[in-house]
Amino acid sequence: MRLIIRGVFWFGLYLTLILFPLVAGVVFFGSQQAASPLVYLAIAVGYIALALMATELALVSRFGGVAGAFGLDSLLQFHRQIGIMSMAFAIAHPVLLLADRAYTIRYFIPSADTPWPVTTGPVAFLMATLVVGLSVYRRQLRISYGVWHVTHGLLSIALIGFAGAHVLGIGRFAALPVMRVLWIVYLLFFVGMFLRYRFFRPLSLLHRPWEIVENRAEHGQSHTLVLRPVGHEGFRFEPGQFAWIGFGRSPFAADQHPISFSSNGDIPSHDGTIAFTIKQLGDWSRDVVPHVEPGTRAWVDGPHGVFTIDREEGAGYCLIGGGVGITPLYAMLQALETRVDPRPVFMFHAANDYDDLTFREELAEMAERMPMLTLVTVLLNPPEGWDGETGFVTADMLSRYLPPTLYRRFQYFICGPGPLMDAMEKTLPAIGVPRDRVHTERFDMV
Repeated sequence: MRLIIRGVFWFGLYLTLILFPLVAGVVFFGSQQAASPLVYLAIAVGYIALALMATELALVSRFGGVAGAFGLDSLLQFHRQIGIMSMAFAIAHPVLLLADRAYTIRYFIPSADTPWPVTTGPVAFLMATLVVGLSVYRRQLRISYGVWHVTHGLLSIALIGFAGAHVLGIGRFAALPVMRVLWIVYLLFFVGMFLRYRFFRPLSLLHRPWEIVENRAEHGQSHTLVLRPVGHEGFRFEPGQFAWIGFGRSPFAADQHPISFSSNGDIPSHDGTIAFTIKQLGDWSRDVVPHVEPGTRAWVDGPHGVFTIDREEGAGYCLIGGGVGITPLYAMLQALETRVDPRPVFMFHAANDYDDLTFREELAEMAERMPMLTLVTVLLNPPEGWDGETGFVTADMLSRYLPPTLYRRFQYFICGPGPLMDAMEKTLPAIGVPRDRVHTERFDMV
């Protein structure tokens, strides 16, 4: 209940921040701001577009209060969707102005004679297009994550600067003293949040370095990196959480990636080591991770996330993992074994073929040691002689294994490829599982 209240509070605050400039503009409206209805509407959508873009900086700042209510992974997905929505409002702004016949296309094509407040509008629009376009089509354009990350941040800051200059320079509602103060406070606050994330947060990690002590190849084209804290004790984490990890001389390096812990956060090893298991899916995980040598300096920003059994009470657990999505679920099983938790646990481990089963030996050994664990391995392309489940995880398959009188009271954690999570988010409610007991983890950010 407390988590729901926090979520409602933060979402309400978010809507207030977005709409407050419009409310202030109406309250302090003066006759000198009079215009046609289309111009009013154009101004409104322009204000909303800028407010959405400004709050985008706060959404990625890894602010603990918001992330704790929704989960940082959910915030990043929300960040992407709001970015697209803000672009739609930004497009509507000039379209509505053109619909009002007092404006023509020449207002939107800067020239040497164009006043600077007008010029900043198209420039901001161009940067918004680049920010959203490069994010949506990064893979098609074959832009590395590191390059995208740097350009995304720089373009976003420049976008907010030009858009803010456009609003303040054009005047009209922004000409009111109270509105000028309001927008300046908004811009300073959200840029400050971004600087907190890009400067002050890394600065706080500067004296908490980590060192790679092992790089171990796993099934499923994955590698497990074992990290040891250097000069500090490290930290504990909740099973299922993740952290941002990067390499380099300092934590200010832009190339950081969100990776789930694959070690047991309940009982850290004697030297405080932690582990991440990473599948070769992108440029960084394919070209960098397999070649990281022991002794390499690493930086860990975490723990983050609410995808964890520690925050969800249930009569038992059903874990459904596909590919390297088994990683956070494996951490959950380690914690449950350590705690000698008596509740039933059903683990559905899905993969394309036998070689893709990351942690297959470890999970088989755990199933022998843990009487409450039922391990179900599902292969899409099984080898000859395979006597396990085949195909996809379906409602019929779940019904064959889950206890018919208890499964509705379980907590369900799903992590894996998008199609698997999409299917389970539909399948589980269809067989009677309450939607609030279905939890997924997605890291497909850009």
